[in-house]
This record gives sequence, structure tokens and C-alpha cells, in this order.
Amino acid sequence: MLTAETFPEAAAAAIAVRAEATVIPIGRGAAPAERPALPRARLLSPPSTASGVAAVGRAMTVLGAFRPGDTALPLRVLAARTGLYKSTILRLLASLERHCCVKRNADGSWSPGPMLLHWGSLYTRSLGLEALVPPVLDSLTEATGHGAAFWVKTDDERRICLYRSAPPRTLRVAVQAGDMMPLGGAATGRVFAIWDPGMGEEPEAAPATVPGAHPVVATQGSRDLDPAAVSAPVFQPGGALCGALTISGASERLWPEAERVKMLVADAAAGLTRGLMG
Repeated sequence: MLTAETFPEAAAAAIAVRAEATVIPIGRGAAPAERPALPRARLLSPPSTASGVAAVGRAMTVLGAFRPGDTALPLRVLAARTGLYKSTILRLLASLERHCCVKRNADGSWSPGPMLLHWGSLYTRSLGLEALVPPVLDSLTEATGHGAAFWVKTDDERRICLYRSAPPRTLRVAVQAGDMMPLGGAATGRVFAIWDPGMGEEPEAAPATVPGAHPVVATQGSRDLDPAAVSAPVFQPGGALCGALTISGASERLWPEAERVKMLVADAAAGLTRGLMG
């Protein structure tokens, strides 16, 4: 039997319900007795996700503080680059470390974690280009003596190098796979501006080409160290732009043979487009 001694909370609740109920005696001419009014359940609104979304954004800001060439960053540099309080950064780093997105070094500095490589590999393989593009880049590098790269657009302002082939005798590789940079006005950036303009932007005029020939863009001196670049679009099924195939090198070496390189790049990009059924 339930008693107040054994279940005090349940008994108190029952007494409260009886006290709040209005009871009308049943008799001649009296209205039927009203049943005790049961307490209504409170409808709880779902918890707000605003704080969770903000935390994700701050975590991405911390990861975005790492730049090409950074092997480790101390807390003070992370604070300077993100504009976040050190205490906030430490809480975010602790969560990121649990998910292997960063790792803490013996001197207290922080480095990118292995999970980032795993995610990058998932992204690369999801595009289905691994069997097609690298062999083409290697062939172009061998035929021209210049570095070849395949770029894809990340957003309306940036592009990322998906694959890269460097000449065997190159002492300094300026661009590596995974490097991200602004779209820019060089040949690669112009490919995106012509065939994949940003939201609300008008596409640039495509270069004049012989009917039936694959388009190609060549620029000289659009970035530091006066490099030259030759780039061609690679299309996927439906005619949408997949990426840009680019040869780049010092102007004094690449520009005198630009016409030959343009033909090689155009043929290679056309072959990749056919391979993708674009």
C-alpha cells in the first residue's frame, strides 16, 4: 500500500490535486460533481541550437588559424589570429583534440590533427578523379618541364589545389596539393570566372577558339615572381565546370613556348572531359 511515509512526494501531489478540485455535492437538483482537475503537463520547447552553432563556428575559426607552412602554433598566436579569448580557445582545443582534429605538443603548442587528413581523403575520393587526373598531370609535367595542377573551386572567393605534379628537378615547390588561395586574376582564376562565376556575377567573356577546339586561357605576370600560366576548363556531365587544369612556371621559360603548352593543356583537358563524360 502507498503511504505518505513510503512515497511522500506522490502523497503530497495527490493531496494538492484534491485540494484544488471543486466538488459539488450530489443531491436533488444539484449539478453533477466535477471531476478533479488534473495538472496539465508543461510543454517544453526544444533546446536552442544557437549556442551549438556558434561553438561550431568558433571551432572552425580555430582550425582556420593554421596556414600553409605552420607546423605548430602557441596559444598566443591562435588568440591573435582568431580574436578569441584564450580561455575560449582552450575549451575548443580540448574538444577538437578529443576528435583528433588537433594535437597538443610537448611544449604546449598545437598542431593540426590526423582527422583532417582523413576528411580530406574522403573529399578527394568522393570526386572520383583520382584515377583520371594524376596521370594526366604527370604526362603534362614530363612533356613541358613545368609544374601541373588541378584546381577546384571551394567558394566564390577561393580555390584549392586537388592534385599537383612537380618536375623532378624542382628545388622549390610553390604549390602543393591541399593549398588554398584566392581565385585571383591569373589563368586559373579566369577559368572559374568564365565558366563558374560567383553568385550574382556575370561570367567573363570566353577566349576565342577555333570551332570544335577546347578552350584555354593563358596569362603572364599575374602573380608574384612574374609567373606565367596556361589553364583549361574540365567539364563534368551536364556541362558544369569540374575544375581547372593548369600549367605554371617562370615567364622567361614558359611564355616563349606558350602556344605549344596551350595545345597540350587543351588536349589534356578535353581528354579529361571525355573521361568524365562531360
